[in-house]
Amino acid sequence: MLRLLLLLVIVFNGLVFSSTEQRLIQFLPKFQQYIQKNMKDWAIPGLAIVIVTKDKVLLCEGYGTREVGKNKPVNAHTVFQIASLTKNFTAALSGVLEEKKFFSLEDQVKKYLPEFKLSSADITEKAVLKDLIAHCIGFESFAGDTLMKSGYSPEEIVKKFHFIPIEQRFREDYSYSNQMFGFMGLVIENATKRTYEELLKECIYAPLHMNDSSVGKTLIEQENSLWNKIKKIFNCDANIALCHDKNLEGNAVCIGLDPLVYTYPSTSGVNTSAHDFGIWLQCHLNNGKHNGVEIIPEKHMLAMRQPGAKYTKIRPRDMQFPPEFTRNVSYGMGWFIYEYGPKENSLLLLEHHGGYSGQRSLMFMCPAHGFAVGILTNLGHFNHNLFPEAIHNVLLDFVLGLEEHDWAQEYLDRKKASLKKMQLQRANKKLLKLMPKKDDEFYIGVYKNELYGEMRIEKDDKGLLLKIKDRSCHIEHWNGNEFNVNGWEFNGNMSRTDPHFIEFGTDEKGRVLAYVSFLFEGADPTFVKVN
Repeated sequence: MLRLLLLLVIVFNGLVFSSTEQRLIQFLPKFQQYIQKNMKDWAIPGLAIVIVTKDKVLLCEGYGTREVGKNKPVNAHTVFQIASLTKNFTAALSGVLEEKKFFSLEDQVKKYLPEFKLSSADITEKAVLKDLIAHCIGFESFAGDTLMKSGYSPEEIVKKFHFIPIEQRFREDYSYSNQMFGFMGLVIENATKRTYEELLKECIYAPLHMNDSSVGKTLIEQENSLWNKIKKIFNCDANIALCHDKNLEGNAVCIGLDPLVYTYPSTSGVNTSAHDFGIWLQCHLNNGKHNGVEIIPEKHMLAMRQPGAKYTKIRPRDMQFPPEFTRNVSYGMGWFIYEYGPKENSLLLLEHHGGYSGQRSLMFMCPAHGFAVGILTNLGHFNHNLFPEAIHNVLLDFVLGLEEHDWAQEYLDRKKASLKKMQLQRANKKLLKLMPKKDDEFYIGVYKNELYGEMRIEKDDKGLLLKIKDRSCHIEHWNGNEFNVNGWEFNGNMSRTDPHFIEFGTDEKGRVLAYVSFLFEGADPTFVKVN
């Protein structure tokens, strides 16, 4: 009887897979037209997409250009910086290394990272390796990223992290953390005495034959090499998708390749192509196997998909997890897990997003229907590019047989309205009370903050200059004691359209204070002038 039931399950799953596969194949021409039509409206220079089943590649194509204004077509082998999709690789690699007995995911973090110290002594003691890759420590989302953007090294960030308060429930509340995945990379290197790059290549890239893929700054070195510069003269340079931001006019501008994503290779350091990403997704669909050979332990692949911390902060108009179609969002290890579609007709999905300056990426798969999708683009910042989410919704609506909805246009209209509202609010704030600035000497000096250390305000022939470590940017008077800051000049990871500012004031002791809008973490983000 049991054999008969298993046979029926296998037959049923085969029919579901076959039906979904055929429907997707029929939909692909229309889907590709939709992508190409809307790329221009979103000002996306280049995009690559791969759609796979367990044993077939249904689509692996590139569209647009690797660099805006240039005839450099994107194809299946164009290499992109995929940012946080790296977290999925790190979670999988952790399982491989656990199987090899380098550590257990139930080991204490501080066993391999002695400097690990959080604002809660209790959580410092309780935190295990699994927690680092499960977004469940309890910080506010993106905690510590401002340190990374200020030029601090991973080792310096580890030592400073106890200054950042824990705001949520340990192992219960979801809180996205680039830094914890970065710490996992440090753990991996300390436990194995090898680099993250070496291990990823040996344990995943090589056995999967992901020959387009790399980790870390090798991509920048390849792009900037003398040989590649010579090849550019003949328009045959390396097949790399350069990063793009949007200017104030809404046009894409090339910003090269972002080195910030390589601060922690284990958080956002993977470089890959649609071709290679298709292989990776098929490995997931086959529960860790490739051509019948186990690359990642199946028990670990399944453990990665187990819901953990719950994501409860979906806003009414959330564009990454539209509440009208999204339910029960949680995070496992390297995967978001949720249901998409009407309650009576939904899909259980595994998904991850990626985004830093200059690029956006998205991966999702539906094990029950046997397909997976990877989307790579070279226009960055979530506020500029939610096109991957839009085409994700379009594809899933089709699979579910839902009424057609132009998600790309809806998201674009909402993004434009949001930007316009933000710009009007800032302009109106200034008009309400126009005020002059003080003499430059009031602002010039050395300032200190417990978390960020030392900041200097200096003057050169262009005006006032903000400096932290080896980073600097000019500040321009806006109103009263508030100055506009070109955040992207301080760090290329910041958007050219988002307003950033520094505001000065005094306290009851007469000390000069400063608050920088993009340095907002710690118990007290205020900088105090010390001379």
